[in-house]
Amino acid sequence: MKKRELESIISKIPRHPSPKVHLEQYSTPATLAATALWIAEEHYHDVAGNSILDLGSGTGRLGLGAALLGGFVVLVDVDYDAILVARDSALKLDVYGQVDLLVANVPLLPIRENFLFGAVIQNPPFGVHRRGSDVVFLREALKRSRKVYSIHKADTVGYIRKLIQEADSSLKVEVLLEEKICIPPEYSFHKKRKHCFRVCLIRVTSGPHSSS
Repeated sequence: MKKRELESIISKIPRHPSPKVHLEQYSTPATLAATALWIAEEHYHDVAGNSILDLGSGTGRLGLGAALLGGFVVLVDVDYDAILVARDSALKLDVYGQVDLLVANVPLLPIRENFLFGAVIQNPPFGVHRRGSDVVFLREALKRSRKVYSIHKADTVGYIRKLIQEADSSLKVEVLLEEKICIPPEYSFHKKRKHCFRVCLIRVTSGPHSSS
């Protein structure tokens, strides 16, 4: 599958029908989701044939995209409505057999502690309305895999990098992508036609480091 085709398919996965501000629910732009997945697969071979965990999966733009690239994906979200949309999309995209869907709070995952996924690919809350929630997601991701792809606001990446390396100096943190994204108004207090800001995709790895 070409990147442009992947992006086109992801763009058709619906946004959340009734996003909740306290959960910081924003749809991952299709271009960003496709690019992140394309980098993970084409540059690092971390998707196809691997078990993938998507924390805070929302309606499934990252997780289902990973399934389309051949991953076996567990999508986790605390919001039942979001998981229902992801389930319906998985059926329409004919990847339902490659995904498990969990309604769960990220710090309380019903997955055994010693199970490691091939990779975590996530777009966590940015911690704007729930201070520190981005760190909670990242810490859980690092427990669950030796390869973590995570999207963060660009102006927090320095802090995120410091936090990770203070916790474990053996972890390698790479910024793979920085770009501007624009999201449409999701909530009643959004007055602009679109809100634009810069985000980074980081890759955190432990153990022997390689590009494949």
